[in-house]
Amino acid sequence: MTTFRVLAVDDESPARAKVRRLLEGEARFTLVGEAADGTEALARIESLKPDLVVLDVQMPGLTGFEVLEALGPGPGPSVIFSTAYDGFALRAFEAHAVDYLLKPYDGERFARALDKAHALLLGGGSEATRLQALLREVAATTPRKTLERLVVKAGEAWMPLRLEHVWRLSSEDKYVRVYTAQAEHLVRQSLRALEERLDPERFVRVHRGDIINLDAVAKLEPWSHGDGILVLKNGTTVVLSRTWREAFLQRWGMEG
Repeated sequence: MTTFRVLAVDDESPARAKVRRLLEGEARFTLVGEAADGTEALARIESLKPDLVVLDVQMPGLTGFEVLEALGPGPGPSVIFSTAYDGFALRAFEAHAVDYLLKPYDGERFARALDKAHALLLGGGSEATRLQALLREVAATTPRKTLERLVVKAGEAWMPLRLEHVWRLSSEDKYVRVYTAQAEHLVRQSLRALEERLDPERFVRVHRGDIINLDAVAKLEPWSHGDGILVLKNGTTVVLSRTWREAFLQRWGMEG
């Protein structure tokens, strides 16, 4: 019999202990690790490669949704959500998730969730597309919040990066390269998806493939055919396309 690997993610120790206890004697699944927050969850998912994650939605720091966003749209583990979320999100879970556990749940409800996950995993199915649809629906049915941080890889570790420290975001195939004054990181998201959640008072698109932090701009130099060259405070340069020139100048405090 195939035994599938489970990771339990919850900021509350009793909640993780409950998952641990309910998995005891379960021949189809084995608990391979636990994580107490979203950043630790990302590291555990990468190192342990679980087949299934029992994921708390509401955690301090990174939420369960932010963990999924950081993992990106590629293949990943199946997810059973553990949540006390409102009705709008529950409808999204019903449509797109393997299952969700509404706290407080009992052993019988947990067993039914495992049955669903086991059937999916035995069939070799991937829920990556469904999870991305879930994230889109939850975003559409909950109050819009400006993105305050990104989760990025730093060596072998994951770390939250606050957006005020980001100088530039550049599209790079299916990724976005995120620049700070000292370093750069790759994030597995599209530039358009990130742009929708950035603070428009701070970030502005200057080229089809570039968004910059207005506070990072040192000066604007003319170039040719209406384009310009933005010189950032660390000396690096970015092309300001004439397509986005007027919008940039207005946001920067100038008139075109």
